[in-house]
Parts: sequence; structure tokens; C-alpha cells
Amino acid sequence: MDVAEREARAAQAEQLVQTLAERDVGMVATTFVDNAGITRVKSVPLSRLPQLAAWGVGASTSFDYFRFDDWLAAPEGGTAPVGDLRVIPDLRRVVPLAAQPGWAWTPGDRYRQDGEPHERCNRLALQRLVEDAAADGLEIKAAIEIEWVVSAGDGDDFVSAAVGPAYGMTRLINVSDYVRDVIAALSAEGIAVEQFHPEYAAGQLEIVRCGGVSRRRRRHRLCWYAAPSAPSAGATTTAPRSHPRWTPRASGTAVMCISACGGTARI
Repeated sequence: MDVAEREARAAQAEQLVQTLAERDVGMVATTFVDNAGITRVKSVPLSRLPQLAAWGVGASTSFDYFRFDDWLAAPEGGTAPVGDLRVIPDLRRVVPLAAQPGWAWTPGDRYRQDGEPHERCNRLALQRLVEDAAADGLEIKAAIEIEWVVSAGDGDDFVSAAVGPAYGMTRLINVSDYVRDVIAALSAEGIAVEQFHPEYAAGQLEIVRCGGVSRRRRRHRLCWYAAPSAPSAGATTTAPRSHPRWTPRASGTAVMCISACGGTARI
């Protein structure tokens, strides 16, 4: 990434600043997913978006060694990790968050300080794989299933907030207002939901988002995590707006299709 590209990115971000300000956005969060599957975040005031777009924000190389419980699985000898990376936002994916008023979000790519891609950035690696496949005449698409449970319990105590039989209409009725808010928030963020249904386990729900290039689906999955939850007045936890004591806990599954010459292979 040379100076000319950085200046072009800053100019593009300047145009976004005005658009986002008109939607009352004051902060921008940019995220990346580490090797443990945890979404890590840095954020800047909206006025700093051009600087963020051009030069990124610092993130330690230690994130490559983070476990899911925040312990570091670094090499022996204490010589690593060393240095700093730059998280640079993908301006094509900037979106105001419907359930976090005043905030916008965008996925970020990790670069070395000299402007070269970081070899352990999984998002840039996915982009290269998609582009390599396209060069061979292959198109990759992915469907994402997000499954989560909603709890009405305090702290770590789980009490199902979606009572009723698995896949049952009774469970849907009990969470109908909540689900309507979730789908509305996702729609406002440009994410089209293919379907929703109550799932098998206690309090378990599911949505499906289909189609598109796999790199973009990662963007949608991350945006989903931001959509269903928002701090509510008087609430002690982060929870859906319409039900301040419900706490969502989510996971996801990807179904990928590779097609060429009219045929399709499902992974």
C-alpha cells in the first residue's frame, strides 16, 4: 500500500464522514477475527475515519497467539510476539448500526507497518483464495446459519427466554416482538434474512443468510453480532432493546458452494 493509495482511501473516507454524520454517527468501530474466532475491535471518532482509512489503527501481533480465553499461546523463549500491525478498514463495508445508535461498523484488514498485507490476516487470505478460484473459473458462495440462545437469567445463570417445543409455534409467539426487532435491525444494515425459526435446544433460535461471495458473508456474520444487542437504560447487561434482561449467546455455521461450468459442489 503506497502513499497514493493511502491518499485515495482518505479521500473516500472524507466523503463517508458527511454521509455518516447525517445519520448521527459519532463513532466508527473496525474489527478483525483472530485465530481463536474472537472478534477484536478498535474504534475512532467519526472525524478520525480518514486517518483510520489511510494509516489504520495499531494492533499487536500478539493477537495471532490469543486463545479463546485470552491466554497467549506464544512460542517458547519469550521472543514473540514482537511489533505492531495496522488494522485498516474496508470502506466498502461501512454500515451504521441500527441497534447501537451513533455507531457505525466496518470489517478491518491487518497490514504490516510497511503497508504489506499481514500474512496471518484471515480476511486477506480469504480474499486471495476467492480471487485465485475466480482465476480458475470457480465461483465460491456461502450461506451462513447463525444459531443463538436467549436467556432471561442473571449473570451466568441460564433461564430460557424462548419457552416452548423445539421448532414450535409456541416458542415463536413468545419471542415474536424480539425477533421482529432483530430482523428489522439486520434489514436496516443491508442484511437480507432468508428465514428464521426456533431451534432444538432450550431458548435456541436461528436465522439463515444465503448467497454471495464468501468474503462478504464474513462481513454479514460480523454485522449480525452487532445487530441484535444494544445497551438498554437501567440494564446491567448488553441485551436486545425490546427485552432489556435477555442476553443472546451466538454461534455460526457456514455452508459453502463452489461452482464451475454449470456444476455445483457443496462443502
